[in-house]
Amino acid sequence: MYDVAILGGGPGGYVAAEQAASLGLSVALIEKDALGGTCLNRGCIPTKSLLNAAKLYKHACHSAAMGVKSVSVEFDLVAAMSWKSNTVSRLVGGVEFLMKQRNVTVIKGSGELSGPGRLLVKESGQVIEARHIIIATGSVPARPPIPGAEGNPAVLTSDELLNISQLPKSLVVIGGGVIGIEFASFFAALGIPVTVIEMLPEILPFIDAEVVGVLKRTLKGITVLAGTAVARIDGTTVRYSKDGAEGSASGELILLATGRRPMLDGIGLEASGIQFSKKGIQVDDQCRTTQPNIWAIGDVNGRSLLAHSASAMGRAVAALIAGQSATIPWQAFPWVVYGDPEAAGVGLTEAEAQSAGIEYRKAALPARTNGRFLAENGVTGHGLVNILAAKADGRVLGVHLVCPYAGEMIWGMQYAIANGATIHDLEQVVFPHPTVSELLHDAAGSL
Repeated sequence: MYDVAILGGGPGGYVAAEQAASLGLSVALIEKDALGGTCLNRGCIPTKSLLNAAKLYKHACHSAAMGVKSVSVEFDLVAAMSWKSNTVSRLVGGVEFLMKQRNVTVIKGSGELSGPGRLLVKESGQVIEARHIIIATGSVPARPPIPGAEGNPAVLTSDELLNISQLPKSLVVIGGGVIGIEFASFFAALGIPVTVIEMLPEILPFIDAEVVGVLKRTLKGITVLAGTAVARIDGTTVRYSKDGAEGSASGELILLATGRRPMLDGIGLEASGIQFSKKGIQVDDQCRTTQPNIWAIGDVNGRSLLAHSASAMGRAVAALIAGQSATIPWQAFPWVVYGDPEAAGVGLTEAEAQSAGIEYRKAALPARTNGRFLAENGVTGHGLVNILAAKADGRVLGVHLVCPYAGEMIWGMQYAIANGATIHDLEQVVFPHPTVSELLHDAAGSL
């Protein structure tokens, strides 16, 4: 019998396995595909590899003002895909090595709950017994029942779009969330016309409104149709309604980027007594399910569909199983949109603070006030840093930014919010010069 058995080897599952093993627990991990889950194999890493290639191409084509002139620049999709695949393979190998190093028993197959403390490996019939079970099956692309989408070779999910063999002449993206905007940015950077259709009044609805406004100004070559309902798909044409009028948008390929849904199918939940819905497995703030000694982490519990959130949950649950104390910072999970430039944030947006009736002070600082930003982007560059602080005591409530390196800058703001730091605390941090990160210091100092 193992101390812990984990169903799923993504960023929640393998991190929980590594942490539990390092704390002296015996661990089995069941994974039907490659270790690393969606993030490593079909999400975070492959998309960032392609986005970086497209960014290099775009900058090579549009840097004459800085003295970089090119006679001819070509984008080689085959080479970019090869780079992506090699990167993924190297990182998967790293996870495999880590599991061996920690003496985690990795079992290839599809697992399902088969009784208290039992997991069945369906392919082999092997039964794994454990004192604790962690469900970490992740999520899959959601496929809304749009007439004309099913069986249409032009309609792809993000998983499928990552493996195309040639670039489309045009693209329609249904869904203006992070996945949709990142893919739209990739193809637009290569000069491919892109149309994004979003049902809600604005793209990226969870992001600070001012940040979205700045980000939209950077989406060159992308037509955004917000507040637009898709009616059906006819071949390569998306029919929609907007403001009471009907319209259409055509693309050689159509990306369904309508979010993700927790992977709940075929893991034995129905007979387990665990409470769940289509939104995910019900858990408390420590990721305990409604059944003793069964935990659910990452996308499958539906509380935060981010790889680093899953990892944080995995580390915390492993510590709790080992008898240690641990908390999960539910209100301080950072997010990043990997466009060019990046957008990132953590904590409350201004709309959320207003809705909660919180009195706050706000600093909004344009990025072009920063020396490093100006040197690299000029006066035509777009960027913004927003900081919200509690009016009463100056505690940092939320930080949202759109600028180069935003994803690398936001971690410190997560630490600040999770630990109750104040604006005064941020002012005492010595940021290296010249860096874009100095915007955080300057914004704090303006409050």
